[in-house]
Amino acid sequence: MFGKRRHTDVQFYTEVGEITTDLGKHQHMHDRDDLYAEQMEREMRHKLKSAFKNFIEKVETLTKEELEFEVPFRDLGFQGAPYRSTCLLQPTSSSLVNTTEW
Repeated sequence: MFGKRRHTDVQFYTEVGEITTDLGKHQHMHDRDDLYAEQMEREMRHKLKSAFKNFIEKVETLTKEELEFEVPFRDLGFQGAPYRSTCLLQPTSSSLVNTTEW
């Protein structure tokens, strides 16, 4: 329950990394700053992934498995264009999702 209303489908997400890319920086791709920024982004993704996994485990434990989380089957993903751009679509047990779009 959120507020006084009952819900059946709730989504939790966080944005990871930059969605935009500075095309003017392509000449200095191997600068130390760029390599450091890429490493920091990888570490941040790993931390967020671990934190989200812990969140899922805690919620499932507290609700005694009454609340179920769906995870996309990445191996079954395929390229598709549900709107105007092509993206990776991944099935879950009850839906088809796009978790990243560039």
